Amino acid sequence: MGAYNVLARRVMAPTLDVIRGTHCMSSLAELEASQWWPLERIEALQTERLVQTIEHAYAHVPYYRLVMQERGISPREIRTVSDLSRLPVLTKALVRSHMKELIADDIDRRELIRAQTGGSTGSPLVFYITKHLRFSYGYARGLLAMQWADVAIGDKMVSLVQHYVAPPTRLERRIKRFSARFRRNMYIPLASLSDENLDLVVRLLHKTKPRALSAYPSTLALLAGYIRDFGRSAPALSAVLTGGEQVFEHQREVLRGVFGVEPYSTYGTHENSILAGECEAHAGMHVFAQDLVLEIVDDNGSPVGPGTEGRVLVTNLHARGMPFIRYDTGDVGSYAVAPCPCGRSMPLLDRLSGRRCDTIYTRSGGRIVGNGIERDGFALLGVTQLQYVQEDLDHFKARFVVPGVSTTEAQNMFRLQATDMLRRSLGPDISITVELVERIETSPAGKYVPVISKVDPNSWLNRIGS
Repeated sequence: MGAYNVLARRVMAPTLDVIRGTHCMSSLAELEASQWWPLERIEALQTERLVQTIEHAYAHVPYYRLVMQERGISPREIRTVSDLSRLPVLTKALVRSHMKELIADDIDRRELIRAQTGGSTGSPLVFYITKHLRFSYGYARGLLAMQWADVAIGDKMVSLVQHYVAPPTRLERRIKRFSARFRRNMYIPLASLSDENLDLVVRLLHKTKPRALSAYPSTLALLAGYIRDFGRSAPALSAVLTGGEQVFEHQREVLRGVFGVEPYSTYGTHENSILAGECEAHAGMHVFAQDLVLEIVDDNGSPVGPGTEGRVLVTNLHARGMPFIRYDTGDVGSYAVAPCPCGRSMPLLDRLSGRRCDTIYTRSGGRIVGNGIERDGFALLGVTQLQYVQEDLDHFKARFVVPGVSTTEAQNMFRLQATDMLRRSLGPDISITVELVERIETSPAGKYVPVISKVDPNSWLNRIGS
């Protein structure tokens, strides 16, 4: 660790905690120590925090008090992770219909931060978190996941992002700029992945010489493919970090071949930040059981054993403003049968699926990764489900389920707003059709895919190149 890393870790980061009124660095120190604890000790801490979460929810969250009373359950009866199955699964639909009742009555409303997500499943949701949930605990888990990739606070990093969302207040914008500056993390907005833009990224990486590169796996795979196919010199990177989508083996293969390193993957959600991360053994993703409970369950909400794939439910053990207990992420995964060879006892996810998002292609040579198309903002317009389908190079169809939009006038207004929002992501090359539907069907395999492209990439390359 260099002198700047020491300064960033011991001076700048604690100063940022003071400015924010958070405790990210003390949370990180706890995680650094507890990652090596025996499983029994991790589970004891998890159980202690689970008991506190349930007791708080019963005392201060009307929704959970009513749920437990209706089921004849006392909070004293939920004392272990296995006891959680006595409580119902919390879906996005339940969150929408019980928004007010899910907010704790002992929280200062000024402490709540409104957030929204389109999610990997394309089901937009508005919810509330506190600064401690995100900046004290969520950020700490992200920093430890970076350490597993041998990236320390203060190491140069470039993050390729599709949307850069500025914080709402001037103070928060200043804090974010200060945070990115002292961490030496450069955010590069990259809405369209045309060959021209990818070439600019390659030049920037050679010029800035970052230690690490972070982006969606689909973005990284396109960048690596461009470098390989056009004979460009690959920038020297010590780490490639990715998350937000399922990482497929063909993507890992091209990243290994071009950058000479194995990518590190993380799993997280907007509602809970980082949930799990890949260590140096690359045997799966360690779940941060110190901070949360991650259940793998069947369709009835009953737990399944290691090696069996099921729905992913999350209970965040630090959420007090708006607790989500047994929250259905919409993802599918499984726990590993064997422990990780790295020596960490934290539970290990060995499979995570259901996070597919196709790439959208444009006639002018642009490529837009599925997660780069506007989705989160539609939660504020009352959208409960959405799906995007690229029929061909010239036609893009957006399907929305919007229960609150019923009159012709309201529907026309929504179509105008939706088209304008999508146009900012897609550019002028493609026509946009907005459909309001009652429901969106799953694929034949039973999975819900939010972004589908019917364009053959090879035909697109031939047409662009001709």
